[in-house]
Amino acid sequence: LGEGFQVVIGGSVESVGGTSASAPTFTAMVSLVNEALHQAGKKPMGNLNAFIYQNADVFTDIVKGSDRISRQGTQVTEGFDAVKGWDPVTGFGTMKFTAFLDAAKKAQNA
Repeated sequence: LGEGFQVVIGGSVESVGGTSASAPTFTAMVSLVNEALHQAGKKPMGNLNAFIYQNADVFTDIVKGSDRISRQGTQVTEGFDAVKGWDPVTGFGTMKFTAFLDAAKKAQNA
């Protein structure tokens, strides 16, 4: 979700990037998980930190790329690389929605 994420603003398609794209998208997906949990008579997820660290396999690990890009879209020398496991560029990676939902349901059955 880093760069070139397509959104509709005022009826026009525009590209956005960075946390302005990924944070609300991730939050919307967690909202869908919470809705499914509610429909199943379960509690919402709440604080996600422990859940995420205990369920890293519900994410697709991004191991290629970096955040060496300016707000203007030009390359810069400072930044971080995506690496195996958690990294400051992609965190744990991108959510595998069905796996995330299944793990959230299982966590409440434990």
